[in-house]
Amino acid sequence: MKKIVDDIYRTSPLWLQKLGITAFGWYWAHRRLGADFERFSIEYQDRESYSRVRFRAYVEEQLRSQVQRAYREVPRYRDSFERNGISEKAINQFTLEDLPSLPRLEKSAVRANPQMLLTARAARHPPKYFETSGTTGTPLHIYWDSRVHQHNIAARAVRSFRWAGVNYREPRAVLAGRMITDPSLGRPPFWRYNLWEKQLYLSSYNITLENIPDYVSALHRFRPVTLTGFPSSLYYLATLIEQSRLVAHRPRAVISTSEALQPHMREVIERVFQVRTFQEYGSVENCALATECEQGRLHVHPDFGFVELLNDDGTPTLPGESGEIVATGFANVDQIFIRYRTGDIARWASEPCPCGRANFPVLEELVGRQEDIIYLPNGRGMMRVDYAFKGLSGISIGQVVQETLNHLVINVVPSQQYTPNEMEAIVQRIVSTYGLGRDVNIEVRLLENIPREKNGKFRPVISRVSQDQALEIAQVK
Repeated sequence: MKKIVDDIYRTSPLWLQKLGITAFGWYWAHRRLGADFERFSIEYQDRESYSRVRFRAYVEEQLRSQVQRAYREVPRYRDSFERNGISEKAINQFTLEDLPSLPRLEKSAVRANPQMLLTARAARHPPKYFETSGTTGTPLHIYWDSRVHQHNIAARAVRSFRWAGVNYREPRAVLAGRMITDPSLGRPPFWRYNLWEKQLYLSSYNITLENIPDYVSALHRFRPVTLTGFPSSLYYLATLIEQSRLVAHRPRAVISTSEALQPHMREVIERVFQVRTFQEYGSVENCALATECEQGRLHVHPDFGFVELLNDDGTPTLPGESGEIVATGFANVDQIFIRYRTGDIARWASEPCPCGRANFPVLEELVGRQEDIIYLPNGRGMMRVDYAFKGLSGISIGQVVQETLNHLVINVVPSQQYTPNEMEAIVQRIVSTYGLGRDVNIEVRLLENIPREKNGKFRPVISRVSQDQALEIAQVK
């Protein structure tokens, strides 16, 4: 159904696309900002003033409730707990100290059968699901109903937007992975406007030196209070605005999401937009949330989801040591994630934050999903290329590597369902979605395994071409 709607949108005239975006905005506003949103927002704000004892008791209550729900309503968890010698009596007396006794949840198991985490009620009438490629470049199905969506947005509105000094309901611009224009056409406008929410969608797929004036003009025209998006996209846009010597609209805050915000990215984004950039860490799985305070420190929110940082052997890390983020989410009570191995790496800070929010522990460093930008011969950058692998059951792991400006390598670890048709589909998606010409050669490699980085992260997209190289060649042409 989604593919049909996307195809209709892409082939529609501009006026109909604009109308469709606002209709889409109306639907999402009602899904995200209903009555539960207001209630959750008030509760998240109130808990910021809780004492340590009261806050810990609340978190422990949420944990116990989620573990009890998993034991009683999800056969997969009940069987797992019993195999590990965990009785119903122990579940009913569960505390934070008992959490390490529960087995960790592997992402591969969720990928193979996401419905195994649904409660009995949700399994009878599954909610809407979202796809995420996670850190492996292959999709996961995550089920959200409107209540979960409102819970998620409320937490972000209070702990991300409000901490950044802005309001979620104020006009905002988004530079992320949504395909709002056809990159192969190359004609402005490279944005669409959601009149219902006063939300400006900027295309991540048309950012070139030639197109930058249209982006700058749109930002000045709609004057968003907040600019949000993937760090890689925000950074590339800011870089080209600076090179074009244009003056960008100055929002009140920039909030980066979904990827790790690197220091060099922050520096350029803040210089160009002349405003603070706040990092946000979260996931479609709704297991963990971390947001940046006014002191520039990244705080984890245990009342949204409890986070452990663990070594490979499952032992907790010490402050300053890197470990995997293992999270237990509280927002989603339909599809339950307990001790979920995210694959992301982080370190606890050794010192408390000067902001005084002692109930929200600080991450010293976060290595979220880190993706490179793939550059085309015309200088255009391609972000979120892992889209090409979504929905293909024959692909266990997928990776795109740019060896040179004219040479892309697609590394694939096939599953048992793999057929050559799926590889053809991947190539076709990349060619059609990103408007590649014959000057780009695509090489396909079937592998038994794709190695991870030294920090334990898998990089779904790697580019060996620097931005400066791409821009230099594009300018010569």
